[in-house]
Amino acid sequence: MRVLIGLLVSLWLAAPTAAQLYDVEEQRATYLAACEAGDRYACGYAIALYQREDAQSWLTERNVALHIRACTLGLDGSCWKFERRMEPNPYAPVRADPERFFPMVMSGCDNGSTMACWQAGTELLALGREDEALDRAGRSCAGGYSDGCALQADIEASRGLDTRHALAEACYGARPGYAPKASYCEQACEQGDGRACYSRGNIYEWGRDGYQPSARNARRASSFYERACELGYELACGR
Repeated sequence: MRVLIGLLVSLWLAAPTAAQLYDVEEQRATYLAACEAGDRYACGYAIALYQREDAQSWLTERNVALHIRACTLGLDGSCWKFERRMEPNPYAPVRADPERFFPMVMSGCDNGSTMACWQAGTELLALGREDEALDRAGRSCAGGYSDGCALQADIEASRGLDTRHALAEACYGARPGYAPKASYCEQACEQGDGRACYSRGNIYEWGRDGYQPSARNARRASSFYERACELGYELACGR
């Protein structure tokens, strides 16, 4: 539903200027007020209106400030902005400043962002607050974010805990991030998860590991498909 709403809003914002039946500045002021009042989606709409008006708006301090506000309120897409790795990167100063970044992602996690929960978990782990890191990683994983599951699996493994669920979700979670999935798929496959074996085979066949390119190997792909089939994962049979 959120994806559909976002698409509809994008189409609306992309309508020709001549066809506009609203005052852009007035609408933006409405969104900014709602953003300040705690509506994370309004923050996103305000950002989009600024961007429509000026294609370079994303480089401004105003844009960064709005994304900080939106992430704090739990908007996943805004939290993701602070993981940007390409230049120019107007979000880098915030990402590098724990006094700004840490409170933002902690609040974002509390407000429902699975991305922020992973970010908060990563920061907490670096601070040696492992129990809290595991909790945040678990929240991220429960929301379907595979990097959160990967973090959860890593912490559980370091503690000698049962990693099966987190490994599987890190492998075939619906929302991959930067974390490579291959090693988690292999570990889950070794634990008897047919779908994970199949996913590992796909990585070898397609040469894509989440967002990252990876080595292609048809023989290894076939081997993992065969193992997945043996474990009862029917989609792998005959591959």
